[in-house]
Amino acid sequence: MSTYIKPGANLPPYQQGGLDSLCGLYSIINAERFINRSSDDETQHLFDDLIRYLSRRGLLGKFLIGGIIHTEMLVILKKVIGNKRISKVEIPWRGVSTPDLTTFWHSMQFFLNGTPGRAIILGLQGYHDHWTVIENITNRSIMLYDSALIKRLPRSRCTTSYTTEKRIHLLLPAQTYFLSNEE
Repeated sequence: MSTYIKPGANLPPYQQGGLDSLCGLYSIINAERFINRSSDDETQHLFDDLIRYLSRRGLLGKFLIGGIIHTEMLVILKKVIGNKRISKVEIPWRGVSTPDLTTFWHSMQFFLNGTPGRAIILGLQGYHDHWTVIENITNRSIMLYDSALIKRLPRSRCTTSYTTEKRIHLLLPAQTYFLSNEE
């Protein structure tokens, strides 16, 4: 039996600044780093490419202040990241009515399944209005590779429909990207 070694185990996630709204950009950077085990220089180059892309399109100020919305995230993943760094970007719940938590949770577990070269970018609302990267998911928790140093989301505190006093983390299936380096 082989021992599972987390792909990002010795590479800490990059963190966004305390006053900006760049968690979407950092989720892209951290997902790419997690999947490809990118060096600091490679990651800096990706960050530079992302900033240049946003600047050329006049979007840098908007994203710094207001963050990235779902449709913009998809364009950035396709145009800037493309097949060079991440070969496959899927949004399995796009256009699908909101699944129950168990169905969504199981789809994420099935996708990650301990397979190297995979990560999930997850859109959150509720307690956090945030983009983050899932590095692993168990029956009880989501473990994150996150720019705001959020480590885990307990399943008992998550929902896919609406937040309550107990379920404060709204997971957004239609804004969840399954990323991999598989053909």
